[in-house]
Amino acid sequence: METNSIQMTKPEMRKYILKLAFPAILEMLMQTLLGFADMAMVGVLGAAGIAAVGLSDMPIMTAIALFAAISVGTTALVSRAVGAKNISEATEVGKQSLIISVFFAIIFTILGLIFSEKLIILMGAEEDVIPLATSYFRHICWGIPMLIVTMIMSGVLRGSGDTKTPMYINGIANILNIIGNFFLIFKTRTIFFTLPFVGKELSLWIPGAGWGVAGAAISTSISRWVAGILVLYVLYSGKGKVQMSIKEKVRLDFAIIKRIFHIGIPAALEQFLLRLGQLAFNRLIANLGTTMYAAHRITNTAESISYNVGFGFALAATTLVGQYLGAEDPEAAQESGHMAVKMGAIFMSIMGVFFFIWPQVFLLIFTRDPEILHPASWCLRIEALAQPFLAFAMGYAGALRGAGDTKQVLIISIVGIWGVRVSLTFLFISVLGYGLISAWVAMTIDLIVRGFWLLLAFRKGKWKTVEV
Repeated sequence: METNSIQMTKPEMRKYILKLAFPAILEMLMQTLLGFADMAMVGVLGAAGIAAVGLSDMPIMTAIALFAAISVGTTALVSRAVGAKNISEATEVGKQSLIISVFFAIIFTILGLIFSEKLIILMGAEEDVIPLATSYFRHICWGIPMLIVTMIMSGVLRGSGDTKTPMYINGIANILNIIGNFFLIFKTRTIFFTLPFVGKELSLWIPGAGWGVAGAAISTSISRWVAGILVLYVLYSGKGKVQMSIKEKVRLDFAIIKRIFHIGIPAALEQFLLRLGQLAFNRLIANLGTTMYAAHRITNTAESISYNVGFGFALAATTLVGQYLGAEDPEAAQESGHMAVKMGAIFMSIMGVFFFIWPQVFLLIFTRDPEILHPASWCLRIEALAQPFLAFAMGYAGALRGAGDTKQVLIISIVGIWGVRVSLTFLFISVLGYGLISAWVAMTIDLIVRGFWLLLAFRKGKWKTVEV
């Protein structure tokens, strides 16, 4: 089923939305679950190891947010070109995106290696953690080139309607990362176990490098190189809609690069300000003490399961809106955008019911401390009520990005995160002296405001005339 076939019936459109969304959802779920496993393996090394990884992840996650946003420009342009059946233009966007990827990869790797220790100190590392965190960060920097290439070039695949390939590639990379951790973090060891039912005791000799935290970083960098090589192979193998060739000379096309940044820079600025707002939000909550902050963190982690669903349907909205606009059918673009968001809202609302009725089922995975579980349960119940609005906020933002209208999303996001969430949280906690639950009420109000505002923005339809 081609999305530029405008004669899709509603059942066919729903089926296509699911085809786009589910691979992205599975990809995000795999990353979340394997992230848990990754942290659990590093956690064996103790508090210093966890702190080293956590401190290094802060600047890396900021970079990831920026490059994910730049890939929005790539996805929007490719989806429009594919919708217009202009595959040569889609391919040219892919080539220019690769140039951008390589350029930023070189810059960020060099900066990361030179300023690694200064960045770790800037993150607030304690004296005894600085050497460990710096070593981890330097090893991670060697994987940054292919991390950037994978993120931006995956935007090419998603824009063409292929969400399965990025899922497979990232799934392979994540599994390799866990296997690499197993052999590189720990020393050579012998484990003893008993076969079930038979009752026979056996021993298993497992080789290991014993590199500790550095081993975790090396494993991550290797997995990122594998992912980058795989995504480039797919694009250069000629098997997809966008077919790049090593025989063709790569020349800078500043007109296309300008178009990518025209969409991508507002999206990158939005992500940066969102991250900054979340940092301020978390900092206000941290003032409530370690127990309340722990409750906040595990609630966030539990709720991320539903967030992954929202990401998948938002990506479907981005791709469909872009492709229909490319096919010069703005009404179908609007209909497909609404449908993708509604489907996401239904799935996330169902998750919300589970969060509200059985919050501890999700929270007991992380802790059994009643002092943490009690406030976390109420926070998750409040977040359960926000699920449909979160679906609106994510989905309609995705639809507008697909149209290239990233400036409107930027404005709404700034007002939501800073004007509503951070401001209300400051009022509730710092002025009125309320507790953790008030912060989650503030976040819910933010999501309601953003969700309805983005819905109205999409309904008005100004995005239909945005030039990309």
